[in-house]
Amino acid sequence: MKIQRARGRLGGVSWLRAVASATLVAVAVPAAAAPGSIDALAKEVAKLRGLRLKKPIASEIVDRDELRRRLRAMAEEATTRAHTAAEGFALARWGLIPLVLDYEALVIDIFTEQLVGYYDPATDTLAISKAAADDPAHAELVLAHELAHGLQDQAFDLEKFEDLPPAETDAALARRALVEGDGVALMIEVMLARQGQAAPWSAPDVAAVLDTSFARPGGGDAFDRAPFAVREALLFPYRAGTSFVAALRRRQPWSAVDAVYRRPPRSTEQILHLDRYVADEAPIAVALATPAALRGFSLAHEAVWGEHGFALFLQAHGVDAGVAANAAEGWGGDRMLSLTRDADRRPERGVGIAKLVWDTEADAIEATEAAMRAVDAAVLGATFERGAERMRWLALDGTVASVERRGTTLVVVLGAPAWASAQLAAELWAP
Repeated sequence: MKIQRARGRLGGVSWLRAVASATLVAVAVPAAAAPGSIDALAKEVAKLRGLRLKKPIASEIVDRDELRRRLRAMAEEATTRAHTAAEGFALARWGLIPLVLDYEALVIDIFTEQLVGYYDPATDTLAISKAAADDPAHAELVLAHELAHGLQDQAFDLEKFEDLPPAETDAALARRALVEGDGVALMIEVMLARQGQAAPWSAPDVAAVLDTSFARPGGGDAFDRAPFAVREALLFPYRAGTSFVAALRRRQPWSAVDAVYRRPPRSTEQILHLDRYVADEAPIAVALATPAALRGFSLAHEAVWGEHGFALFLQAHGVDAGVAANAAEGWGGDRMLSLTRDADRRPERGVGIAKLVWDTEADAIEATEAAMRAVDAAVLGATFERGAERMRWLALDGTVASVERRGTTLVVVLGAPAWASAQLAAELWAP
């Protein structure tokens, strides 16, 4: 639940993921809220969470217009704008958002229609809105969520914790999920503690209830019209992060969550499967550079999809959610590149390349079948090669798309120029 703006960059976290936390769980407190009441709530939250409140968490009450102005100013910073443009290019190239969508404008619209508060670790300050809440009691609990981030920051230094290389998007999302899941789980425990009830994590159906509760948080015109992949990227840290923390809290104290900050999750796979985190199943490093075969192209965006990202790609192109989840499970590692033509920077003229590795060949076969279905739906054109291990398509614009598996490795290509496709394939599969 924070906006991260450290030293002119987003700490390796995309603009979308950096500010998502400040919107989906909104902070709205009565105008009468005073620093004294916030300090008292901070002490209550700290006691329940088991983290020492090293110093009072500074807060400021500003009007909603000022919150929006700050958000827009952050979006307009040169480095932030460049990251947003690159991410939008990649999403469009892979068919996750429409080509005509103004991605930056959509992101700003989503956040400005919902943003009413955030904790900023760069200034150690919680900014809250003057707007009165419809339900003050509930609003105070959500404020507890933001105060939890202040406690996390004092204990674990959130800026440092989330400072990863820009291309390590899956690892960054996994860390964000821990931060948000911690905050949501604590908010729930505060609510129940005030009613004299114990934490609910041992209940067998709690995970399903939590998942349903995050199906459509907040809503709003901009959120509702956002493409599926954008909405799901915003929801993941809350939905999966809370389930992860709940699973830890099922049999262990909050100190077990503290330990995760000292050994952070390496991937969304570890967030989705606690046993993979416990076993410290590290992602396989996948190297992928701009191919020499693609003369006249340069790198626009680099990322790691992860288990969550690959499942999103499949679902965005019509693969059933359950099938996509099964196909993504067994993910071992990946690297995704989105390349732009030097002379024509439109996403539809770019090339997308993803190289993924799976734990077993059986996992890779299942993933390949799902990827073939997704690419077949994504490409406007005709299939000119069809097999169990490789399919290729000739798009109406003359470019070539392909899905190919060799052993446990899968390569997906979209938009490759026909003149380069043979050399590109040889280069991508070179030892």
